[in-house]
Formats: sequence, structure tokens, C-alpha cells
Amino acid sequence: MKLGPAIQLSLLSAVILAPISAGAHEGWGVIVDGRGHIYVTDIATNTVWRISPDGRIEAARRGVHSHSLSLGSDGSVFGTNVEPASPTRGVWRLDASGRRSDVIPATRGFPLDLQSFLRGPEGVIYSASVYQFPEPPGGRSLYLLRWSRSGAIDTIAGGQIGHSDGVGRAARFESIDGMAWLADGSMVVADGGWLRRVAVDGRVDSFGNKLAERRWDQDLMGVAVAPDGAMYAADFARRVVLRIRGDRVAIVYRPNIFWAPTGVAATANDLYVLEHPRAPLGILGDIRVGPYLRVRRISRDGTSDTLMTKWGSSSRKVAGAALALVGIAVLLRQRRRKLKYSSVA
Repeated sequence: MKLGPAIQLSLLSAVILAPISAGAHEGWGVIVDGRGHIYVTDIATNTVWRISPDGRIEAARRGVHSHSLSLGSDGSVFGTNVEPASPTRGVWRLDASGRRSDVIPATRGFPLDLQSFLRGPEGVIYSASVYQFPEPPGGRSLYLLRWSRSGAIDTIAGGQIGHSDGVGRAARFESIDGMAWLADGSMVVADGGWLRRVAVDGRVDSFGNKLAERRWDQDLMGVAVAPDGAMYAADFARRVVLRIRGDRVAIVYRPNIFWAPTGVAATANDLYVLEHPRAPLGILGDIRVGPYLRVRRISRDGTSDTLMTKWGSSSRKVAGAALALVGIAVLLRQRRRKLKYSSVA
């Protein structure tokens, strides 16, 4: 079968750009403050966007690489800045007036990984880490660490990578992404395909059965806890948002075939979902082409609407180039037909 010039170029581009997607990892940070402002992390452009209740969209922070966000009790927004090319990490704060400050200044070799992170009472920061402690014999390690305002860092739980409930170093984690607070002061974390409860004393327990299987190196990502105690998890692998209440698990939202949920925030009346193109189309954000980020609102009555869609900065150029290629292909085809007819005549 012969392929036209435009199709050949598209296939060639896919082959050339495929390696870029291997390192792509979408963010899951979406939170809603008490005034109804929605904050969304966009790691493709190192921006945190703010959506006002009136629908106005503006950049709340630029130049910060933050996979997740955390909301303070006073309405402050906390995020991280993780430099992908080097182990330099820090935590920043944006207060309700828009004033910016550093909680943890950018530090090279900082022990907390800060992709998964959660701010706790009295200013403590929780995050997973593979950097701080020696790996136990026989495999890689993953720890849940706590940083206090004094600068002290201690281990809450974890050790060799795996899945095991227990207290402190007896517990095992696979890969921690989303983190959220439960009403009793413990936290829920998305650990691979599981939701895990981590108590203040370091006790780790699994909520029910495994919820997701890994696909395209993704599974559960963002998690949220609603005011009524229901937990929500963004299952990036299956492209659904799950509601977990006790031992009952239900699918409450599934986007169209192009999008997949990575983050979720829950208020008393609405569910806010951060979406990226389904794997392996996450490459669109990296190459700045096409729609690569979307925020949806799902109301209690089941209605839904799109609050924001971000397109890559190169979309117009690529669209123009694609149209030009299609035009050239059409002209070449017409020319071949004319040559064919003239030779027959």
C-alpha cells in the first residue's frame, strides 16, 4: 500500500518524536480555595493558572515546575519547584493577596522529592523520597518523609519498594503521587494502583482492594477528600474518576476518548477534574502542539462544563504547516493525473 506525502511526513514525525514521550509525566495539581478560585498546575509551561469564579484565567505563578498543589487553612496556595535536570528542589507559598514567598528555598540535593507533596499543620511538609536513606538490601527504596519548620527531616514510613501494610519502616510503598488530608488528621495517598491511609503514628493501611492496573507507566494520580468524607481518585490508566466511600467504589466521570483525568478537587457541590491527553498523547504538551490541558467541572446534578483548555504555543504554526503539506500533496496528485492523461492522449 502506498502512503501519500502528508501521511509519510506524519509517520516520520511520530517516529522522531516518540522518545520524548518516554520522560513525560503529567501534573495532578488542582485545588479550590474558599473564594472559589481554582488553581491548576501546568508543568509543560512551568505555570500555575488561576481561574476566577467569573471565568477569568490568569497566571498565578510562572517559572515553577510543580506537579502538585496544596491549600493552606488561611487560603494560601503551596507548590513546589523541581528542576528536572538536577536535584534542586524547593517549596513556595502564594498568599490570598498574591504575595509570593519561599517556604523552602531552592536547595540542591534536598532529600524530599517534592513531586508528591502535602503541607500539614504547623507548616510541616510531607513528600516521598528516594534520595535520603540507604537502600535496603535487595532492591530500591521509597520513603514518606516529613520536613518541619526547624529543618529537621524524619521518616514516617517506607523502605524497600513493594506493597505492605504496617507501621513505619515495616510498611512498603510502590510509587506515591496524589496526597490529601482525611478528617481524622491522617492522610490518604495514591500509591500505584492503591489508596493507602497513613496515620500520624506512621501506621499504613490499604483502603480495600487495588483500584487500578498500570498502563503506559501510569495508574492512580491525584486524590481528593470531599467535605462529606468521600474520597476521589483520578485513574489516569483507565481514564476515569473514582469515588470511594467505605467499601463502595463507583465511576463518577469519564471524559471523551482524547482526555484522561490526572487530578481532582472536591467541594460540597462540585467536582473539578484536571485532564491531559490520554497516554501516549501526553507528548503534545512537551512539543507545544494541540490541546494538552483541560479543566472540567462536574456538578452534583450530573451536568458538566469546561472551564479551561490550554493549547500548545506551536499549534498555529504546525496547523499551518500541515495545511501547506496537504495542499502540496493535492497539487502533486493533480499534476500526476494531468501527466497521466496527457501521455494517454
